[in-house]
Amino acid sequence: MTSKDRIIVSKTVLLPNSTSCSADDGADASMCHSADSSKSKSLNLMMISCEENPPYGPSKDTAIMFLELLCQAYERKCSLLSTTVSEMSREQQMANNGGDTILTISITVYHAQSKNDYPLTSSEWSSYDGVLIPGSLSAAYDTHIEWIEKLQSVIRNDIHKMRLKTMGVCFGHQCFAHAFGTHGEDGGREGRAIKCPTGAKAGKISLSFTQFGQLLLLDGNSDKSNMEMLYTHGDMVHSLPEFAISLGGNANVPIEACAYFSSKEEKILFQKQQQRQTTMPTNANGDDNKTETSTTVRPYAFTFQAHPEYISPTGFNVNYLNTVKVMEDRGYITQQLLEEVCEDARVNFEKVQGDSLDAMIAVATTFGWF
Repeated sequence: MTSKDRIIVSKTVLLPNSTSCSADDGADASMCHSADSSKSKSLNLMMISCEENPPYGPSKDTAIMFLELLCQAYERKCSLLSTTVSEMSREQQMANNGGDTILTISITVYHAQSKNDYPLTSSEWSSYDGVLIPGSLSAAYDTHIEWIEKLQSVIRNDIHKMRLKTMGVCFGHQCFAHAFGTHGEDGGREGRAIKCPTGAKAGKISLSFTQFGQLLLLDGNSDKSNMEMLYTHGDMVHSLPEFAISLGGNANVPIEACAYFSSKEEKILFQKQQQRQTTMPTNANGDDNKTETSTTVRPYAFTFQAHPEYISPTGFNVNYLNTVKVMEDRGYITQQLLEEVCEDARVNFEKVQGDSLDAMIAVATTFGWF
């Protein structure tokens, strides 16, 4: 596909006290700007579409869900900054956050499922600030299907080797792990996705943090022990490759979220750095005794079994409700459970929305997206 034929969705968030506007299919989002361009920033992502059909697709609807999620997360982050540093003027706060009062987010869609469509060169990959791998009605372990095998090859040979900042959701979470199963190259690779032994899952589900999940998803600044997000899935990650760590889970699905590093050695270095920071004494100036030459290791990929994008207007009102209905139609969940999870999601939407946005903020902050 040529760039002019691609689906591109974009939106500009104007802060403070401004409205946002959007431009789909490649329209010039810069026309939305109404403030000083010196305070603007762009976030240019690509999405590897893994489902063209409803209820989760088509791909443009999926891209819009993630666009809405990212915009809401940026607005929430700016609002939290304003609340937590009340003695500063808003202008000072935004200056401390890079001076970015305007953020234009665009998502360019590549069609993995229908066209085996990916960037052709490393420079094309590098032209994006990050990669989104969303959900699908397919199974990550069905590697006899050409497009699924190709996607996992791309994860191994392009995304992993180039350390491309990546967020995977549901099928993307499972596919990322399964891509690093035993392929003959490295006996240390043991990632694996399987069908959920306890049956399909739907609705609001709690993820209990591991030590490193609390550090990465809460930045160590909260005593929260869990997150509640929306789920619709029949498969799960059973095990991770040696260069990944679990960020949390529950009794039925122990690995609900994880982070990936370039190597086992880098993961171990990250763990050691985090442990030192939590036990490090402060010096006379009240600062941590860190060496100036040390570089903090960060993961290049986060994946979630949950669907944080379901809290967006499009995600909740269309994709989530339609997906759980299809799960009931196909016998994956009972009608009683369908009614319960829909009502529970409505009643507890504010909590689920907050946790989903916090997860997105954690990813975006780690990656430097905003």
